[in-house]
Amino acid sequence: MFERRLGVALLALTLLAVIQGGVAIWAIDGARQKVALGRVSSDLHAGFLALSDSKHRLQTWLSRAQYEADADPEQRDALLQEMRSHLARLQQLTRTLATGAPTELEQPASLITERQQALDLFDDFLQRLESQAPGGPRDATLDDLNQFEGRDLRLTMADTLARERTLLAKQRSEADRSLHQLMLMAALTTLALSLIILWVFWHFARALRRPIGELLRGAQALQRGELSHRLDDSLQDEFGRIAAHINQMASELDQHRRTERDRQRHLEDLVDTRTRELEQALARLNQLSKQRQQLLEDISHELRTPATSIRGEAEITLRGQPRSEAEYRQALQRIADDAAHLSGVISDLLTMARSDIAEWQVQHRPLDPLSPLRDAISQASTLGRLRGIRIRVAHLESALLLGDAQRLKQVFGILLDNAVQYSHPAGQVDVEASLVEHQGTAVWELRIRDRGIGLPDREAARIFERGYRSPEARRHRPDGQGVGLAIAMLLMRLHGGQLQLDNLPEGGCQALLRLPVHAATDHTATDHIANDHTEPSDAHRDR
Repeated sequence: MFERRLGVALLALTLLAVIQGGVAIWAIDGARQKVALGRVSSDLHAGFLALSDSKHRLQTWLSRAQYEADADPEQRDALLQEMRSHLARLQQLTRTLATGAPTELEQPASLITERQQALDLFDDFLQRLESQAPGGPRDATLDDLNQFEGRDLRLTMADTLARERTLLAKQRSEADRSLHQLMLMAALTTLALSLIILWVFWHFARALRRPIGELLRGAQALQRGELSHRLDDSLQDEFGRIAAHINQMASELDQHRRTERDRQRHLEDLVDTRTRELEQALARLNQLSKQRQQLLEDISHELRTPATSIRGEAEITLRGQPRSEAEYRQALQRIADDAAHLSGVISDLLTMARSDIAEWQVQHRPLDPLSPLRDAISQASTLGRLRGIRIRVAHLESALLLGDAQRLKQVFGILLDNAVQYSHPAGQVDVEASLVEHQGTAVWELRIRDRGIGLPDREAARIFERGYRSPEARRHRPDGQGVGLAIAMLLMRLHGGQLQLDNLPEGGCQALLRLPVHAATDHTATDHIANDHTEPSDAHRDR
């Protein structure tokens, strides 16, 4: 809208300037014509004066010729020629004045007639003088130069000069008045145009003051960072559209600022969370370092004790008196027991050392988990017979898994050994394996239940920590190292499975193991392994 109004204003000012120029040209042309007319009148007056002067000089020559015999006739001819030239000039100026004068400056017909009659009279007079030239100068008298056709040439010349002076004065007055009017008109048009320009400027300045001020305040607000500030975009013009665009830009900037602030806050929260996690990890690392140091001290003590016992028993047996076969058997049995204990301690130490490696070597091959499970059950049954614990296999369902048979046997052995070690004497361990669907995926599920000391709820969160043993577990079995369940959990994660320990309502604990199924089979098995007393296993419980 402002663009249209400004265009109209500029067009109007241009038209006014053109009109002013046209009026000025018209006025200047009128003044020019009047000045030219005055110049012609001045030339007429001068021509008549020159004609009168030539006539007087001719009279002087005639007067001298009447008294002097040697008067030069050529001078008379020259004067006549000069008068003829003046008269021709006057005739031409008269025609110019008659044809070139503007309508408002046209002279009265009587004035034109009188001037023409005077010129005709002087023309006839010159013709008569020129016709007398061959007769000599003495043929003409002074009276002949003053009287012609009953008219007094002196009065005619005087009247003509008077009329021309009057006309010249009038023409000069008209020219002066025209110039004055031109100056007045130029001043008035300049003043009018200036007033119009000032009005246009005032109008646009008043119309632009509010929107420009609004834009300036908006820009200052945005410069201060007040992105919630909005301009008045209700105007139906260019400033309204600019305000709308600025408001939209401010909204987008505000949204970007909020998004950036949220991202920054999220990043700060994430940094705080990661910092806390790192602090907690560092604290756990320090704690594990202390636990490992304590564990190494315990292991070194455990290594020294059975080694010293084996050495002492062997030396006493060798240095003493000969004994009976029963005594030798008892000594060898004690040595074998200490050697088995030492072997278990060394196995735990090596397993713990291997578990420090970033990635265990686990081979994923198709296998039937029942094969390593049966081997683990067979080994655990020997320890069960020594403690009077019966391992009962309720139902074993086969499946095709992807895993490492040796590692799975190790996991099964740790779970069965824990169940036997922490069961009460004459207890029972139940083993069951089946195919189930868990969270929409087919899994092979192994359940191992004992009726032992159970798992305190407050210890459930730490049961899989390496080197950790609950007070109840230490009281029930002081010689454990607390690494078995941590190793079993690590191996299960490498197999993509799950492992958890839960308390049973009737007492005891249940180990629940789940492994993803590669393909199911139709083979199922049920084993009942008799309760028997055998040598103790070398695996240990981590509770």
